[in-house]
Amino acid sequence: MSDSTIELEVLTKIKDEATKNGCTEKEVMQGYIQKMNGEHQEEFQKTPPEERIVFVPQCLRESDCKAPLGEHGYVCQHCNPECQVHQISAAAKKLNYKGVYILPGGSMAQKIIDFSQPHAILGIACEKEALLGGLLLKKLGLVGRGILLFRDGCVNTLVKIADVLKVLGINLDRNTTKKL
Repeated sequence: MSDSTIELEVLTKIKDEATKNGCTEKEVMQGYIQKMNGEHQEEFQKTPPEERIVFVPQCLRESDCKAPLGEHGYVCQHCNPECQVHQISAAAKKLNYKGVYILPGGSMAQKIIDFSQPHAILGIACEKEALLGGLLLKKLGLVGRGILLFRDGCVNTLVKIADVLKVLGINLDRNTTKKL
């Protein structure tokens, strides 16, 4: 069975579960992601940053982003300190993360995992991509944490940067994001 067939099957089950329980598909996906995060929280925290990578969706980039597309996604040029991608990349670098990858699409995730050989992955995504990413990690036997976009929609998206920094391992104060 191909990955796309499995994804379609999973999304169909999500829709059926939502209908059965009188909730939205988004709520069912959020529940799965919360469950996955709870199951992996302790192991993720025990994994040294040098063995972790971060997946950032390309839709989190600023509309005038100058990041070129490379073999493993977009490459942040760190040109705008207000940009959330810059803030995440800078924070991960300070903590010695193995890498931050700005994905042009979820299909590149497997290629990057094969290349970087992480022990844990922090993924930032919309519900659907986070769910599919969680399934990939389960299949590969990897530890993962997911942070959902605060505003999704494939363009001009936002994430709560404080949530990302907390999972990365940064203790926050009011000026933390200004320093990155």
